[in-house]
Amino acid sequence: MSKERTIVLKFGGSVLHGEADLPLAVHEIYRYWRQGYRVLAVVSAFEGTTDELLARAEKYGPDGNDHAVATLLATGEAVTAALLSSALKRSGIHSKILAPHQVGILTEGDPLDGEIIDANIAAVDRALDGSIVIVSGFVGVNADGDTTLLGRGGTDLTALYLANSLAARCVLVKDVEGLFETNPALSTIRPRRFSTVSYKTTLERGGELVQPKAVEFAAKEKLDFEIASLGSGVSTFVGDLEDSFASDVAEELRRPLKVALLGCGVVGYGVYERLRAMPQKFEITGVVNLHRERAIERGIEPSLIRSDAVELIEGDCDVVVELIGGKFAAGQFIRHALSKGKGVVSANKALISENDVSLHELADSRDVAFRYSAAVGGVLPALETARRLAKTSQPTVIRGIINGTSNFICGRLEDGEDFYDSIKAAQDAGFAEADPTLDIDGSDAAQKLVLLARSAFGSDIAFDDISRRGLENASGSEALSAREAGKSFRVVAECRADGGEVTASVAATSLDALDPLADIHGAENIIVFETEDGGRHVVRGRGAGRYATAEAVLGDIFDIYYETLEKDRPEYAPQLGESCQAQGATI
Repeated sequence: MSKERTIVLKFGGSVLHGEADLPLAVHEIYRYWRQGYRVLAVVSAFEGTTDELLARAEKYGPDGNDHAVATLLATGEAVTAALLSSALKRSGIHSKILAPHQVGILTEGDPLDGEIIDANIAAVDRALDGSIVIVSGFVGVNADGDTTLLGRGGTDLTALYLANSLAARCVLVKDVEGLFETNPALSTIRPRRFSTVSYKTTLERGGELVQPKAVEFAAKEKLDFEIASLGSGVSTFVGDLEDSFASDVAEELRRPLKVALLGCGVVGYGVYERLRAMPQKFEITGVVNLHRERAIERGIEPSLIRSDAVELIEGDCDVVVELIGGKFAAGQFIRHALSKGKGVVSANKALISENDVSLHELADSRDVAFRYSAAVGGVLPALETARRLAKTSQPTVIRGIINGTSNFICGRLEDGEDFYDSIKAAQDAGFAEADPTLDIDGSDAAQKLVLLARSAFGSDIAFDDISRRGLENASGSEALSAREAGKSFRVVAECRADGGEVTASVAATSLDALDPLADIHGAENIIVFETEDGGRHVVRGRGAGRYATAEAVLGDIFDIYYETLEKDRPEYAPQLGESCQAQGATI
C-alpha cells in the first residue's frame, strides 16, 4: 500500500444534477490533488437517472431478472464516470476509470441490495499512483461475475469501503455542508449543523443523507468520515465521538468573496464563467477590458466592464486577479493592489520570476495573500508540491518538461515536420503565441525554474544564472536521429541542489525510452522531484490552455476564500469537538 496520502471523494446525484455540475466536481478533485493527495472519486448516476432507468425496467413487469435490472441501472454510474473523466481531461488533469470488474467489489446476498465482502484494493492502489481514479459507486459483482447493486444510496458504502481498505480520508460530498439537527430544506429556521457527530446520531438523523448500511459499516470498522458540500470550507466529522454543534455562519448568510478581474481574454473569461456560477461564494465587482464590444460578445455582463484598473482596484474588492500579461502595467497594478490591502492572484511568470521576493514582502507587510500557481505548469500543482516537499523531505533535484509549446513542437519534429511548420502548427493549435521566442529559446522554462528553485530550495537563483539551449532550425535533424535510435527528443528543465549550491539548465536533448519524461506528448507537462530520503514524486498535467490555466487560477482564489472563512469565523467557547481538525478540514 502506498505511503502517500489518499482521499476518497464521493459525488452523488444530489450534487451532480447533470453535466453542468461537472466543473464543480473537477475543482473539488483538483483542490485535494494540489494539496498532495492521491484522489479516488466515487460517483453516482446523475440526479434522476436511476429512477428513469428503473421505470424502464418495470415496464416489463414486476418479476424481472434482478441481474438484468442491476446491469441496466449500473449504466447510470458508468455515464457519470466517463463524463467526469472527460471534464478532467479538458482541464488538463489525468484520470483513469476503473470499471466494476477492475475494482472487483465482490458482493453477496440480495442482487439489488448486496453486502460487500471483498475488493481488488491492490489494483485501485496501483492506479492511484499514476492519476486521479474514478470508480462507479453502487455497483458490484457476485461470485458468478453477475452485476449486483448495493441498495439505494449504495455509493456511500462503496466510498467508505474503499476508504477503509486504502486507509484513506473519506469525504461524502452532499448538497448540504454537513449533518444538521433536521433537514434544512424543510425548516423555517435554519437548524444547527453538527461539528462532530456519533455513528448513532447519524443513523437516527441522517438516514436521508447517508445510507444507513454505510454508516453501520463505518461504525463496525471504526472508520471516521466527513460530510461536506462542494467547495465548502466546513464539514461534519462522523466517528466514535460525542455530538457537538458548529458555530460557523451559514453559507447563505456569509459575505461572498469580492473579486476584481484585470483582463478577460481566453483564460480570464474561463475564470469569469466559473466565478459567476458560484454567486454564494464569489461576487465579481468588475472586469477590466479595453475592448468593450468584444467583451460583451464573449459573454461578459455589460454592467461589469471597466476601463480603469486603478479605480476597480481601489473599489470594494477583496482579491484582484491579474490576467493582462506583460510586465510594466501588470506590475504596477499588482503592487497597487497589494499596497491597498487587496489579495492578488496572477499567472504572470515573467513578472513574478523577476519580482517575487519584493512582491511577497509587500503582501506580507499588508497581511494579504499573493498567489500564482498558474505561473508554473498550468493546472500542474508544481509550486504546491515544491513547497510541501521543502517542508517534509527536502528536494535535491527538480527535473521536468515545463513548456507545453516546445514539447508540442518536439513531437512534430520527431514526425519529420519542418521546424517552422511545427511552430505554425503550435500557433494554430493555440499553444504558441504570435511571437513564440520565449517558448522556443527556453526562456519561458527558465522563468519557471526560478520560481521552482526558490520554492523548493529557498534559492536566490536568477534567470541569467540558468544556462539555456532551446529549439532551433537544426533541432529537426536531432529529433529524427533520436527517434531512429529509439529515444525521444525533448526540452528538459533541470535544477539541482548540492550542498549550498544550486545549478539550473534548460536544454533540448535526447532521452532514453525508459525516462519518465520521454513519454510526455503534446502540451503536457511533467515534473519529477527527487528528495534526500531517496523518494521520487511525480506530478503531471497540461501546462497551458484556457481550462487548465483557469482551473489553477480558480484554485488560488478558492484558497483565499477558505482563508477568509477562517478569519471571519466568530469567536466562541467551543463545545466538545468543535475546534477539532479532521486531517486539515475545519469541522
